Amino acid sequence: MLITLKLLHIMAITVWAGGLIALPALLRRDEELSSRPVVVRLHHFSRFAYDALVSPAAVLAIGTGTALIFFVTADDWLFLKLAAVAAMAGIHMLVGRVLDQLEAPDARPTRWRRAALLAGAVLAVGAVLMMVLGRPSIPEGWMPGWLLEGQDAELPLISDGSIAGSSSSSSGRAMPT
Repeated sequence: MLITLKLLHIMAITVWAGGLIALPALLRRDEELSSRPVVVRLHHFSRFAYDALVSPAAVLAIGTGTALIFFVTADDWLFLKLAAVAAMAGIHMLVGRVLDQLEAPDARPTRWRRAALLAGAVLAVGAVLMMVLGRPSIPEGWMPGWLLEGQDAELPLISDGSIAGSSSSSSGRAMPT
C-alpha cells in the first residue's frame, strides 16, 4: 500500500511539475506565430494539457501527498515543503487564469508574464525538490512552538488511542514521539 501510494505520488508530481514548467512556453498569441490556425491549435493543445493532464496530476499529487502524511514521521522540513507545494498550486491557478484570458480575441500575454510564470514554477518545483531530497534541518526556534508540539488530545477517528510510531505514557494514553 505504502509503495503504491509513493509511486502514484511521484508520478503525479512529475507530470504536475513538468506541466507547470512547460505550459508558460505554450501561452503565445498571433504576433509570435505564423497563422491563425496555428494559434487555435496551440491554444487547444494548451487547454487540453492543462485540463486533462496537469490539473488531474495536481489533484492526485496533493491527495496522495496528504495520505502519505499519515504513514511517515513529519519532520520540520515538511512544513516548508507544504509551503512550496502551495506555491506550486498558486502558479497552477495563475497559468489557468492566463489560459482563460487567452480565449478573448484581443488577449496579448506579454513575454515578461510568461517568463514570470516560468520562473515561479521553476522556483516552486525546485524548492519542493530541495526539501524532499535534501531534508534540511531547521534551526531551533525558527518555527513557532505551537506548530511543532502536540495538543495533548486524543486523535479523532482512532478508537483504541494507539498511534503508529508512538510510545505509551504512564497513564496508558498514547503520546506522539
